[in-house]
Amino acid sequence: MILVTVHGAEGRMGRLVADLVAASEDCRLAALVTEPGRDRPAVAWSAGLPLTGQDRLADVHPTGGVIVDFSLATALTGLLEQNRRLAAPLVIGTTGFAADHLAALRAHAAEVPVVLSPNFSIGVPALQMALRLLARTLPAGFDAAQVETHHRAKLDRPSGTARWLAAAWQQERGAAEVTISSQRLGGVVGEHRWTLADQEETLELTHRAHSRRAFLRGVLPAIRFASLAKPGYYGLQDVLADLAARS
Repeated sequence: MILVTVHGAEGRMGRLVADLVAASEDCRLAALVTEPGRDRPAVAWSAGLPLTGQDRLADVHPTGGVIVDFSLATALTGLLEQNRRLAAPLVIGTTGFAADHLAALRAHAAEVPVVLSPNFSIGVPALQMALRLLARTLPAGFDAAQVETHHRAKLDRPSGTARWLAAAWQQERGAAEVTISSQRLGGVVGEHRWTLADQEETLELTHRAHSRRAFLRGVLPAIRFASLAKPGYYGLQDVLADLAARS
């Protein structure tokens, strides 16, 4: 049984992750962590667990467990400070990280397994694979542009997923930055639409999430992967490749 602490437990995704873990056959929800100083008794949705402030994470996380983080980029420093006492594997779905955040995560990954993905759906890694293939295949005359659309409450713009997809294209293509247009509309869960075109032809690729649960499909596989992995900096592709190798 894998013991799991959810960091960022009061957010929309944090609550969904808590529900997902609680319903799993091989994982058990061990602790729910929220903002520093916001310790509270159990609430209706918390499966009987109290809410613990980030400043006491190291006191409540069980030995051998995995920490799943769906919080805010600004919470990363406190999370890593607490985890230096724990050396727990991390599964991180938080987006909006700056370059210094990513550098800190890479340094931390020298000590513990860190699985970082801006999107834990299954379709988005498939879209990234398709983009890498097209970047290697299409003639130089093809231009690329991306439109990402999310609900009006989403803070980062462009989204972490949009930047991640664009980085994959640019790495393969060695071209100028991909134009990314961001829209924040109503309750749109998430859509990433790519257009690739030259003077003669146009290709379009779209990933559309039908619910927030789409973003959770890779979380349990990532928890299982992280619980067994050696220290290192991993992505969802590593998790899915390991899953395929075991099946």
